[in-house]
Amino acid sequence: MIVKNRKELLAANPPDPTNIALELMEEGVNSVLPDRIIENHLKVGGRRLVSGEEQYLLEEIDRVFVIGGGKASYGMGKAVERVLGSLVSSGLIVTKRGETGGNLDNIKALEASHPVPDRAGVEATEELIDLAGTAGDRDLVVVLISGGGSALLTLPVEGIELGDLKRLTEDLLASGASIGEINTIRKRLSRIKGGRLARAIHPAKCLSLMISDVVGDDLRYIASGPTVPETAPPEVALGVLEKYGLKEKHEKVAAVLKSRDPSTIPVTEGEFSRFQVTNQIVASNETALTAMAKKADEMGITPMILSSRLEGESRVVGKMFGQLTRSIYEEGHPLPRPGLLLSGGETTVTLSGNPGTGGPNQEFALGGGAEIIDLPNSVFGAIDSDGEDGSTEIAGGIVTGASDAGEEEYYSYLENHDASSLLKKIGGAIITGQTGTNVNDIRLSLVL
Repeated sequence: MIVKNRKELLAANPPDPTNIALELMEEGVNSVLPDRIIENHLKVGGRRLVSGEEQYLLEEIDRVFVIGGGKASYGMGKAVERVLGSLVSSGLIVTKRGETGGNLDNIKALEASHPVPDRAGVEATEELIDLAGTAGDRDLVVVLISGGGSALLTLPVEGIELGDLKRLTEDLLASGASIGEINTIRKRLSRIKGGRLARAIHPAKCLSLMISDVVGDDLRYIASGPTVPETAPPEVALGVLEKYGLKEKHEKVAAVLKSRDPSTIPVTEGEFSRFQVTNQIVASNETALTAMAKKADEMGITPMILSSRLEGESRVVGKMFGQLTRSIYEEGHPLPRPGLLLSGGETTVTLSGNPGTGGPNQEFALGGGAEIIDLPNSVFGAIDSDGEDGSTEIAGGIVTGASDAGEEEYYSYLENHDASSLLKKIGGAIITGQTGTNVNDIRLSLVL
């Protein structure tokens, strides 16, 4: 069971709509767990290894390496070993601390810090790059990439220290910068991102399997594109630093971003065209939303996927979603009752003052909660698919029309960025623990 505190949530909220909402959230997360998606995507039959539309003749491959990084990489590695068995010669994956159960059969598992990088991540990434470099032209390197890989696969370019990356990451996260903007800078400061892992793997064949946590599934930004060429000009990264007023505070970073030193330039499309790389997305936010919509339909509830790309300030997006919830109840628009409105994406929180504890999905829940007060049989909320919203151990939150909070209370906690405290108080804090996957936020509005 994904939701660990279901009993408490049902006791604090109207049980029927709350139970349905929790079942739908669990269906979304279950649909993108690594064991299910990898075993559906990767097959060995006869003397062929089949990955989606790509096929490899096993007689042309001497060794298979499995490497990668991200919050889902451990589960992905386990699933790949089940499918490939003894074909796996060796490997190494880097995942978030607390995610592993020890080394796999032939794949070494190392842990590091997320979302702020640490020394363990640097050392693990160095080892991974070294292993990738041992692959020859008759070898296949299977790369497992998922959300969180940008922080976990950390190897700074010359002139940048780990401390510089830590401070920059903290400031960018607090600024409200999008993950795409953050990763645009990360690629310029890394010896593995922006196609550099593909460079290390060459001349071996590279099959990169990705679980996307990026809005729009742009390959360049999933874990900062270690097996994908960079197409943005250098000045774009510097522009992000300037946009959020961080250029003067991070002078060393700005100097590297201005540099035209080849070591700071990611792999270009011209260089990349010489590599033997296949990049495949095996699961995304759309996968989860589609599974939730299908389950709702089976329950006799009319579903609508509004978008898998919603971005913006969390409380503002939540307010809009809450207004749509009331519209469903009172007007039957944009869908009739019983209805389910779904969305995904990556909202952000811009911190100010002396913030309390919370995260984007928790602020989304409160922003909508203020709009559905006294609305019968309604449940509104969101979770982060990896089980950790913001820097908390709370996955997200739900509120109902019967939640014990008034409009002023919702806005007071939002103003102090203390969403966790209110959700705990009204029995709406969802606890899942680390789920082992990551495909962005999952948001729903259910009106029976």
